[in-house]
Amino acid sequence: MEQLETFAAAAREQSFSATARKLGKSQSAVSTAIAELEIDLGVELFDRGARYPVLTHAGTALLAQVDGILSHCDALVDRANALAGFVETRVVVAMEDACPYDAITPVLSRFATEFPAVQVDILQPLGTSLVEMVLAGDAVLSLGCTQSDYPTGIGFRRLGEVTLVNVARADHPLSKLSSLSFAQLADHTKLSTAAQSRRVTTSEYLKSPRQWLVHSELALLALLDGGLGWAAVPRRLVAARLASGHLVELRLEAYPFTQWNVGLDLIWNSAAKPGKAATWLRVEIGKVKLFS
Repeated sequence: MEQLETFAAAAREQSFSATARKLGKSQSAVSTAIAELEIDLGVELFDRGARYPVLTHAGTALLAQVDGILSHCDALVDRANALAGFVETRVVVAMEDACPYDAITPVLSRFATEFPAVQVDILQPLGTSLVEMVLAGDAVLSLGCTQSDYPTGIGFRRLGEVTLVNVARADHPLSKLSSLSFAQLADHTKLSTAAQSRRVTTSEYLKSPRQWLVHSELALLALLDGGLGWAAVPRRLVAARLASGHLVELRLEAYPFTQWNVGLDLIWNSAAKPGKAATWLRVEIGKVKLFS
């Protein structure tokens, strides 16, 4: 299993030295583990001829199966933890504002009945990302917008997606234009949450040279209501304001028929050993479908 974990980490890091730092091992230990795995499997997993190791055709083909094996092992550990009967006294969950809290509430209600003595803390990511909170042990579970590539040690499950819309107050200069270019957007302040600014996106118009950062969607909405800029926000958060005409959805000429949908993921530390309460919560939240 250690060889498989090392191989999966090296495939993603694309560097044996980076893999060693990630796993807390020496580079020679990483190289030896992969070399021994290649001998056991009878195939070459990496082409070492270049500056950095590159997956061979066989390595690429086997990576998916290795990920599957590691996933089954995680499930085995979860089941064992549940059978052991260890129940935590406190479970910490981190959630971004983009998540529809009302969809999670029924699960939390059942949790309160199942584990009445367990305290639940729900945090918002402020100075750190959801991934950093989970890996550091500050949260056992996190829910938020998907990232393009999770680091080694993070398990995740896609629960749904959130639709983001670009909006501004009705009397904002951008609201008066029927079609907007990226350059026109760049002439005005973009309001963003700190969590949103950390996510990797491919949307050119998000890279605004004029930007204000806040730490919650509530603060962002207040600034929008004040006419201080434009923002990309979950549609559900501004539905009433759009219906009343207080806010206006901005129309981008580069995306006339495209909705900006972002995945919503549940993530956890796959190396951690949660107790019965956290395991129950992860399984039950994993069944929820989140769309907003």
